[in-house]
Amino acid sequence: MSIQPIRTLICSALLCTVFSAYAQFNIKVGYNGNYANLEKTADIINRYSANFPNKSQVLKPIRIYHGIEIGTRYKFNENLGFDFGISSAKGKSEVTGLFSLSSELIETEWKSSLNSLYIGLESLFESYGFGATIGYQQLTYKNKPNLNSDNIEILKQRALNSRFNLIFEFTSLQNAFSFRPFVSINWQPYNVYNVELALFPDSQLPASDFNEDLMVFGISLLIYNGPQ
Repeated sequence: MSIQPIRTLICSALLCTVFSAYAQFNIKVGYNGNYANLEKTADIINRYSANFPNKSQVLKPIRIYHGIEIGTRYKFNENLGFDFGISSAKGKSEVTGLFSLSSELIETEWKSSLNSLYIGLESLFESYGFGATIGYQQLTYKNKPNLNSDNIEILKQRALNSRFNLIFEFTSLQNAFSFRPFVSINWQPYNVYNVELALFPDSQLPASDFNEDLMVFGISLLIYNGPQ
């Protein structure tokens, strides 16, 4: 992710801090889990795996991502808050004993990550509410051609992204626990043609066929410090 969008979002967060000097400030930390419907990359990996007879030892698409989420919240009043956060989630697919048509033993590992930087607003009514954010989400793919080699970066792209979530929050005098199911959508597509070329170096398909409109379904389990 380039430095310019990071600066823009951080400046926005600082401005909201200045104009909400009397707001309630909380730090959040927790778990972030995602199911990503990366259909273009799934099709690439499935076409690659179709070349091998042993279906129990084929490369599988990466759909599940796990990671952390951290950030801050400024509550302007008991019903309205400003949200700023960073999330980082990773997934992988690893295969040992995959044989090519030349009977060569293949040991390979693919890793993928979804990293997000966002700002947003949330509306709370006692223990329930909803929120919306806007920011940047970065999709990365890395590959180890064999398990003794270093990771090779295959793809690294960012896109404008929004998240829409429900909020179920339970508070005490010292902290709050928040359960947040969400859906996130990209306003710009990724292009995953580099994944195609990594698995099919002789591919003649046009790059325009590999635009990926990503939608992610997930949950955030967060703890907020301090009085709520």
